[in-house]
Formats: sequence, C-alpha cells, structure tokens
Amino acid sequence: MICDNLKKCIDGQLASVPIKNCSNHNIGKCIESSDNRSSVKCEENRKKYVFENTKKNHVISYKMDEGIVVEDRTVPSNTNKCDYLFVVNDLELTAILTELKGVNVQKSLEQINATLLLYKDVFKNFKRVYARSIVTSSTPNLKATPAFTNLERMLRQNYNGNIKICERQFFEKDIELDKK
Repeated sequence: MICDNLKKCIDGQLASVPIKNCSNHNIGKCIESSDNRSSVKCEENRKKYVFENTKKNHVISYKMDEGIVVEDRTVPSNTNKCDYLFVVNDLELTAILTELKGVNVQKSLEQINATLLLYKDVFKNFKRVYARSIVTSSTPNLKATPAFTNLERMLRQNYNGNIKICERQFFEKDIELDKK
C-alpha cells in the first residue's frame, strides 16, 4: 500500500486536526512524532540521524518504509523508498528525506530519489527538500556518480536543497541544513 493521503496528513498534523479515517490501514505506524520537541531522531542497526530543532518548530517524523509505503499485493516487492521523512514547519515547509543504510550508499541515493519521484506532487509544495544518507562504513567518493549528481541537481534546482552523506551518526541543527 502506498499512502495517497500524505499531503492531507501533513496539513492535518500541522493544523492539529489529524485525519480520523485514514485509508492507510497502517495509521499509528506512519507518524512517529508530531510536535515541537527539541530533537527528533530516527535510528536502526546502530545508524542514527538526529534533527536538532533549535527554533522549536513543529516537526512531523514519518516512517516511510513499512509506514507510508508498505509492500503488499498492490506494491511490487523491493519498491525503492527512503526510511524516514521529517517535515519541518518553519513558516514554509521543509522536508528531510533520510535513509539509514549499511554499506550500499548508491542504493540509499536511489531510495531517496525514488521517494522524491513517488511523492513529487507533495514535495512541490515545499520550500526546501534535503536528502540525508547515514551509512555504516566510510563514505566512498560518490560525487562523480550519476546517482549522486542527478539527485544533487534535482534537489538544488527544484527544491533548494542538498545531500549529505555521513558515517554512523549525524546530529544536525535546523540552522545548519544549508551548510555543506
């Protein structure tokens, strides 16, 4: 099942009027948090991304893999999608697509790209969209690969965003999203 109510869900969460009868039968497994806490994190298999919300904006943490997108009979197996989506309401909407990956950085970029394409109608309403890949081992030099350059170009030109690839743990402040 691929949720087709993500935009409606985001709008409802930000207006403090959550969807009551969501067609996504995974409701409760999609949203990990929705408030203005000082830090929001996602982690799995000793990889962690922590978003430090210094401005105390409303941040929604969505579980994309097995939350918003669940492989079932309607979704082909091995459908690419990232692990998490953070939506930040800082007067204008910002998205942070996050993939927690082992060693296959190339695959993590493909998953983020596929999520962008899958929900392009949602992300077109965002001021900025960022990609974050947290990997187990040292990050290879990917800057010359088509997966990296195409995603970087799309994020920069269409979404005023960027890509950051980090090893094991990444703590990032909201005021540092644009820094390289």
